[in-house]
Amino acid sequence: MGKQKSTRGDNSNNDDSKREQPLQAVLLADSFTRSFRPLSLDKSKVLCPLNNVTMIDYAIEFLAGAGVEELFVVCLDDDVEEYVYRNTWTKLLMQVTVVKDSSLTNAGDALRELDKRNLVQSDPFILMHGDTVTNVDIKPALLAHKIRHKKDSAAMMTLLLKEAGGWKSGARPIFSPLRPSQDDLVIGLDPCKENRILVYEDRSQAKSTSIPCSFFKSHSQIDLRCDLLDCGIDICSPDVLARFSDEFDYRDIRREFVTNSVAEEEEGLQNKIHGHILGSHEYAARVHDFATYAAVSRDLLLRWCYPVVPDNLPSGYERHYRYVLQRHYVYREEKKGRTKIGRAATLQGPSLIGSHCIVGDHCIIESTVLGHECQIGSNAVVKGCHLWGNVVVEEGATVQESILGQNVIVRSGAKIGVGCLIGQGCIIGKNVVLPKFTRVTLKEDTDGDDDFDDFDDDSDDHEASFIEETKAEEDSSKEAVISDHDIVGPDGQGRVWTPPFDEFHDDDDDDETSSALDVLNSQSIGFDRTELYRERMELQVEDLTDFDAVEMVDQSIENYEDGAVVFCGDPSHSQDGFQTIGRQRGVDVVKELRLICLEHETSAPIENLAIELNSFKFSQNASYADCTMAAMLAILERMEITSSMKAGKLVAILKAQMEYWSPLLQKMSIGIEEEKGIIKALEYAATNGGDTGSTLSTQPNFRFVLQTLHDEDLLSCETILSWAAERRGDENSDIDVASLFLQQPTQDFLEWLEESDDESDDDSEGSDDSD
Repeated sequence: MGKQKSTRGDNSNNDDSKREQPLQAVLLADSFTRSFRPLSLDKSKVLCPLNNVTMIDYAIEFLAGAGVEELFVVCLDDDVEEYVYRNTWTKLLMQVTVVKDSSLTNAGDALRELDKRNLVQSDPFILMHGDTVTNVDIKPALLAHKIRHKKDSAAMMTLLLKEAGGWKSGARPIFSPLRPSQDDLVIGLDPCKENRILVYEDRSQAKSTSIPCSFFKSHSQIDLRCDLLDCGIDICSPDVLARFSDEFDYRDIRREFVTNSVAEEEEGLQNKIHGHILGSHEYAARVHDFATYAAVSRDLLLRWCYPVVPDNLPSGYERHYRYVLQRHYVYREEKKGRTKIGRAATLQGPSLIGSHCIVGDHCIIESTVLGHECQIGSNAVVKGCHLWGNVVVEEGATVQESILGQNVIVRSGAKIGVGCLIGQGCIIGKNVVLPKFTRVTLKEDTDGDDDFDDFDDDSDDHEASFIEETKAEEDSSKEAVISDHDIVGPDGQGRVWTPPFDEFHDDDDDDETSSALDVLNSQSIGFDRTELYRERMELQVEDLTDFDAVEMVDQSIENYEDGAVVFCGDPSHSQDGFQTIGRQRGVDVVKELRLICLEHETSAPIENLAIELNSFKFSQNASYADCTMAAMLAILERMEITSSMKAGKLVAILKAQMEYWSPLLQKMSIGIEEEKGIIKALEYAATNGGDTGSTLSTQPNFRFVLQTLHDEDLLSCETILSWAAERRGDENSDIDVASLFLQQPTQDFLEWLEESDDESDDDSEGSDDSD
């Protein structure tokens, strides 16, 4: 292996030549997983559309902007190679070479093949997954890596990490939607040594994390963090490729190479890996499965990844499409145009409408991405869905939180449940009710030699035979698919797709199969992870009870749930009134968020404030409800309410403020709890004295403020009635809050809302009966 020796050698001439090389990048265009089945049977995962943009184009555009001059795209399938070479605009950005090898079975094989071909010459080079979406400025991380590697040749790799909050249990576990359900990443960093990574473990079933004792001798501080998201972007020296060639059993970059490298205790044998934590304004996330696919899509629509947004398309797209942002984060394609929206149709954001779409009368399109040439029939309901193109949803059909591939047809009256996946060309029959989390496809696949590690609970076996599987798929695609008519209906077309759980579990072990099925469902849109996280927390806390110091366990559990390991109790974590304590001790989250809003200059775009609030939210493990509460308190303070202010002037000032602040509140109000945060801010301001409290608590001012926010689409009828039900059932409510709620004008407004809600329910039932 003469080539490898020269790679790791100290020859200064070689070092100089490497530095002179243009920046290169390696793009892994296959994730070597099965988490996108069955839709990836129709086309490779990286060729699937994400907000009407081919997924791999986000990564290519980023690398071009990062200054990459030569790109190597590693893939298994012909369709990826054809796509990359067919898109001539990529050649204008940089030199692109496709490394196609259908015999590759894992990421380790891909890196060994690159080392064998001696293609990568730049030091450093960027290693990136093709399903990553980001707006990162990678140049500071590249510079830091170069300086470290020049000082210490063992510092060969830098991982880009994003603060995204950990998960914690409780009545309703809190977690970042950007995390896969099986992600339980724990990273140990030494902040005194440029965030050198000392621990990297991602085992959701693990009860504890081990740290070599020798690390405490050589490192003055080790931060254990479970609030970091691995972005799938690495800065590497060519030595990394040589290490994979030396270790033929390394298959997975993270679970094997990184985990083993950082755990090495003996100096001189260590491969030093560092972490680069992204700034608060930077965004990076991988599309691991369908749940994270929906989360990334929503973030792009809500502009968290600016300038990577629908109205700023990647290179090459602007010649064909142009999206225009409208109210409530609804994007419409207007270059080709010809989209027709029926009368009385309701469009609620964040949503995106492609070109040549037809939306019928009285349709409801909510939080949905429509691909090009989609047709939605009259009275259809589509919520939280992704329709990939040329999809037909006929009259009266309902589709909720599902993904429909190209050319899918949903017949009239059909109902598709949460988490369903419908493959290309499938037909769901008339009046069919498709159960939740059903996966339908026209493709046959044979996974006899595939370990399906994506759906097995932390299996250490990652062997997969892609060659046999590809041959089987090619042979089976020629045969007619037998449709499951009991599922898709007599006029439907498609079969139910399920992974081969029997490969890993005994036929008699129903509990194991059920657990694997839960993991599979957890990767779909709309899955409630509450029980999954609760069981995980119980498993991890269980191990703590083995200690004699039971008091230490009781004191540390709360801190562990908040995402930080603390080995002693902290009495300051009690909550008093509106004081919400984040991960950092003594931080009043709502107060700090309110101050950020007050310091914001309204002459600047509201998006700047949204980014700042979001970054603080992640850093302190806060919630969006905290953000809405703080923003509303800041708005009330900015209104400069006086004790003599009448209801009419109060409402006028509030409406004037909302012209600027409404987009922020709408962006952060992702559900009922966030909207309740606005109401709780009003209650708090009205019951805590001062001119603001005196005015808001004077009848009928509180009612008028509440009604104005309802009219401005900031508070839904459902949210207000849910808040009212809580107040009526709260016997321990503060007397001032109770008096405010029981004011007659407020009760009259609630009664009017209840009557309106009942009438809408009656109308809905009437229309159902007529159908």
